[in-house]
Amino acid sequence: MNIMLDLVGSAIIFGILILTVARMQGNLNSTMYQNTFNLNTQTAAVNLARQVEHDFTKMGYRVTGQKILSADTNTVSFKGALSYGGTVETVTYSVGTADSASLNPSDYYMQRQTTAGLIKQRFGLILFNLSYFDTSGNKMTTPISGASAFAAIRAINVKFRLESWEPIRTLNDTTPYYYAVSWEKLIYPRNLGKPY
Repeated sequence: MNIMLDLVGSAIIFGILILTVARMQGNLNSTMYQNTFNLNTQTAAVNLARQVEHDFTKMGYRVTGQKILSADTNTVSFKGALSYGGTVETVTYSVGTADSASLNPSDYYMQRQTTAGLIKQRFGLILFNLSYFDTSGNKMTTPISGASAFAAIRAINVKFRLESWEPIRTLNDTTPYYYAVSWEKLIYPRNLGKPY
């Protein structure tokens, strides 16, 4: 009888141990996925921020005449040489179509068009917002139109939000959520306001 109780007791303890190990493995896998999605989203945000800062600071570089061609809340088109001694190009940033390859229903492509062509970029873009400021630091109403209004722009506030392409679900919660990164910066292109 004692042997039977020992076998049943050891089977129960073994079962509890197996369930504990399985639960721990599930938590480790969930944490690994969460960290991977978080890292991917942060990396995409850094890449988009660097690209926007590089291009927007080159706005008007080596351009005579009109430097900004269109300015709205989620679209901007401008002229500038993107490299030292490079040729002047027209660059357009805009929000594209929904990203059907993403599991995030709010995800859109970032469109960047230069003279080399249109590039649809997958960043997990949820929000892309632009606002413009004049020489006095006053926010300008959008959409901006007219050569004199374009010439008055001195700074552009860029704000975007990225989310992971796939939802994160914890073991206890079935509601999906997405890792998000927000970025905002007021950029003063040094060549705006100069006659050359």
